[in-house]
Amino acid sequence: MTPRAGVYRLLVPAYLWSIVVTFTSSGLLLLLSAILGRIEIIPAGYFWEILVLGMVMSLVSVNSMLFLGQEKVKIFNILSLIQIVLLFLLLLGSLFILNTRNVMTYYWSILISVLLVFVISGIQLFPAIKKVPLTGMKKLMREVLRFGTYVQFANIFQQLNYRLSYYFVDFFLGRAVLGVFNVGVQLSEGLWLIPRSIGMVQLTRISNEMDTRYAIRISLTMVKISWIITLFVLILLLLIPASFFQLIFGAEFSEIKTVIMALGTGIVTLSISIILSQLFSGINKPFHNTISSAIGLVFTIGLGFILIPRWGIIGAGITSSISYTIATIYQFIIFSRMAKLSFRDLLLKKSEITLLISELRKFFMKNESRK
Repeated sequence: MTPRAGVYRLLVPAYLWSIVVTFTSSGLLLLLSAILGRIEIIPAGYFWEILVLGMVMSLVSVNSMLFLGQEKVKIFNILSLIQIVLLFLLLLGSLFILNTRNVMTYYWSILISVLLVFVISGIQLFPAIKKVPLTGMKKLMREVLRFGTYVQFANIFQQLNYRLSYYFVDFFLGRAVLGVFNVGVQLSEGLWLIPRSIGMVQLTRISNEMDTRYAIRISLTMVKISWIITLFVLILLLLIPASFFQLIFGAEFSEIKTVIMALGTGIVTLSISIILSQLFSGINKPFHNTISSAIGLVFTIGLGFILIPRWGIIGAGITSSISYTIATIYQFIIFSRMAKLSFRDLLLKKSEITLLISELRKFFMKNESRK
């Protein structure tokens, strides 16, 4: 919404929204932990630490999205890099200089790194905060709440799709199996770095162009390239022998490759979903993402109770794969109707590769000119 509303008119409501949601969601998670009993969503004694960290990270996210809305991707990337590097250095110092090795070491390291990024991003954002007439704020707030509510529920449902299997595995199979499953999932989800990077550029371009036909055309190209690259990298990952994972992580992690294979279909299909989600957000139709994530969540819950107790860690991977695939199918049906796709449209053309390269070059040249 940045290109349409501007930084000044969005910053305060976005901050307020983040604070309200952080307090509300933290309270609900604490209540859920108390109800579930055995499964601690928020570990006992860490409520305020998690609330504060969640709030600061939310505010940093607001600043980051405003940079992307202005197509200032270089600043966005630099801030992300600063946070990671600072976290790494603080952890090294805590472990090897101060010799502190506990959960609070990690907490203070990540909180300090995120706080610094919040301060730097605020300083960088300040020049863009130009006072403009606040006429039409009531209409804007309605739009923010409508858009934000759809996005918030889509994020909640999708996060549950990503992580609910963890709780099923922990409940039915135990913490040791969960560790193996977690490593397999993290390695597989690393493949989404490519579509997420493409999607970030896609969303900023679509939001600033505000041309639905252009958005559909560039998104179709990105969908094709995204799933092809993801599939190729997945094949390379599967070619790595299981003995290599055992060498890196230990003998008890022999089933990591099995997890990756079970997740494979879902990982590839969700690379398509990532692009389509950015399209629907960019053209102001985020409700499709909410519906898609809700559909996926239904399958995650239903299949989780059936497949995980029966097939164990493989069942967990298949559950996630089916959930991701069904959610993506819904999005693709909506997209194909919007674009009026034929079978030939699904084939990757040389002209589309040229178009994508041209758009990326135009995007980054525009970014350079704003420095």
